[in-house]
Amino acid sequence: MEKNRLVEAALFMSSEPLTIDQLGKIIESDSLGKTLRVLDGAILEFNKLGSALEIAKTTDGRYRMQVRSDYLPKVKHLAVSTDLPKSVLRTLAIIAFKQPIRQSIVVKMRGNKAYDHIERLSDEGFIRKAKEGNTYMLETTKKFIDYFGEPIKGTDFVPKSQQQILSEEGEE
Repeated sequence: MEKNRLVEAALFMSSEPLTIDQLGKIIESDSLGKTLRVLDGAILEFNKLGSALEIAKTTDGRYRMQVRSDYLPKVKHLAVSTDLPKSVLRTLAIIAFKQPIRQSIVVKMRGNKAYDHIERLSDEGFIRKAKEGNTYMLETTKKFIDYFGEPIKGTDFVPKSQQQILSEEGEE
């Protein structure tokens, strides 16, 4: 059961969800099947403890350790630190400056990686997405304000090329 503990430790230490391939490398597994068996065993064993924590699968098929939903409303305000990469922070800055802003505009400004950034920011509670036509409208949340302070409005801090994209889309 040492590999089960290694999976638990990896999920506890990681600031973001891990893929099956990443977990396989950590436990030094040579096959997907073996990794899945170890992962299933670790999940079953850990979640059976009845702890306030659980190992869960994300919507994109990765795994993370998280607070059980029963306890989350009482403790989520304590999660004030984040390890967001600079690229994700840049995407967040654009959303904060221009909110509400269409996801399609953010993707034009930041490239296709913005989809991953937006998903992560939404999962971590810094932004909310509201379906509008074929895209989403994006805006910051109370968690964003609590962590970063009030967002600055306007395009003074957005590079000129990005301002042009906004004006072409009628976002000025």
